[in-house]
Amino acid sequence: MQRLLKLGKWADLPMRPGFGSFMHPTEEKLTLIKQLGVDEIILNMYRNNLIDTNFDSLPLPGDHQWEYKDLLMLRNTVENAGIRLLALENMPFSFYDKIMMGQAGREEQLKHVQETISNMGRAGIPVLGYGWTPTGVWRSSTTYRIRGGAQAMSVDLDDFKTAPLSHGRIYSEEEMWDYYQYFLEGVLPVAEEAGVTLALHPNDPPVPSLAGVPQLFRSFEAYKKAMEMVKSENHGLQYCLGNFSEMGADIDEVTEYFGKQDKLVYVHFQTVSNSLSNGSSRFNEVFVDMPGYYDPVKVLRKLKEVGYKGMIMPGHVPKVIGDGSWEERGRAFTIGYIKGIMATLGQED
Repeated sequence: MQRLLKLGKWADLPMRPGFGSFMHPTEEKLTLIKQLGVDEIILNMYRNNLIDTNFDSLPLPGDHQWEYKDLLMLRNTVENAGIRLLALENMPFSFYDKIMMGQAGREEQLKHVQETISNMGRAGIPVLGYGWTPTGVWRSSTTYRIRGGAQAMSVDLDDFKTAPLSHGRIYSEEEMWDYYQYFLEGVLPVAEEAGVTLALHPNDPPVPSLAGVPQLFRSFEAYKKAMEMVKSENHGLQYCLGNFSEMGADIDEVTEYFGKQDKLVYVHFQTVSNSLSNGSSRFNEVFVDMPGYYDPVKVLRKLKEVGYKGMIMPGHVPKVIGDGSWEERGRAFTIGYIKGIMATLGQED
């Protein structure tokens, strides 16, 4: 089966803006998204305190897998508002935590993940974004003050040095790579059959280890290894520019390398103050128009040069005065900035 991402409504789309980092496709959010001139979204199914999620309920029920009928109704809810549902991002950890840690019961979990992927294909949802982060996403603060008192996420690695072991012992790189290979060998053939593309998110923050667990996807080289480990056209990147910046990666080089292989599935557009690779233990997220690790105009121009034709969405954004839990005003500012750059690049043709 061909990749759903290349068929039907997805065929021949240009590089385009999108929204994500929320879980429930409420009428209010979908209306705002259309009013801002955006026609495509990603829904994030990972419960944490860093994005707009409702801890009391999930739009998709299930403790072990997602069912076809629920996926179909979710997709139609979005499409009835005139918006495309590109991806579901981040399965609940309860779907695959034993797989990530090589624990008893991983065989049963793998069957459920395979069925989830098959059901997504049947329901016409083309992308499953996933993270390989058994310890979750870590931040020192979500209220770090930047321009005008806006609140941003920040990390100080010194804060994490005394963290207890999250899984009872210290794990090795080798065993974590073995567990990851087991996952890829089990899910990629199913994804290919279903037409679903899997997209891997970097570890956040991209450091060697947290709470005794190696953070595998913390470098450009690690991503090369991940994409070569089990080769498949149905495997690529959640290209999170914030995390690749924190790694100290050359964004042009990464974009060139993976863009020309058609491995950039969608882009998280967010900017950070600096890289961790220069000996610094701290970074914070910044507004898209503030000095940061990369130049947004150059990044978008490079994506266009390599022929990227996917979605570009605001990742984490600073919270401005009057914002709700989804940082609606901050996201509107970011998407307007991105759309302005894209419009200007279009005039360069």
